[in-house]
Amino acid sequence: MSDVLVIGFGNELMGDDGAGPAAVRKLLGQALAAGARIEDGGTDALTLPGWWRGEREVWIIDAVRSGRPPGTIHRLDHEAIMSLSSASSSCHHLSLPECLRWIAHAYPQMGVVRYRMWGIEAATVTPGVGLSAPVAGAVVEVTVEVRAALAASSVGCD
Repeated sequence: MSDVLVIGFGNELMGDDGAGPAAVRKLLGQALAAGARIEDGGTDALTLPGWWRGEREVWIIDAVRSGRPPGTIHRLDHEAIMSLSSASSSCHHLSLPECLRWIAHAYPQMGVVRYRMWGIEAATVTPGVGLSAPVAGAVVEVTVEVRAALAASSVGCD
């Protein structure tokens, strides 16, 4: 069993929303610490229980929109993620904190998971393939940070 699941969420057909999958691709092409597992989670955070294999930590990479400049990296620990507003724009789409709270309720065994997130501020989330320059640069920076965090954590290195 791995200690850390790193999962990217997003839709590569919607411009900068593909930041999570782009980071996952970069990480999969690099040597990583033993005990880490990398997955492309697709477009729905509610699929997380299907990816989880008992890891004690789940690190999420995803595009966000908060009004900050494109390419801004938001680094959130477990408490910060869980304290985010639960407001969502539709009754059919849950915010990330809503998804994580629902998952902990529906899958009590996942209630012990500690989350960490790298949110990359998107410039465009419209139909189209490819990341904007600021988001592409942030993806590189996030992958470097994730690799360093894995090496520094209690996860053993290869």
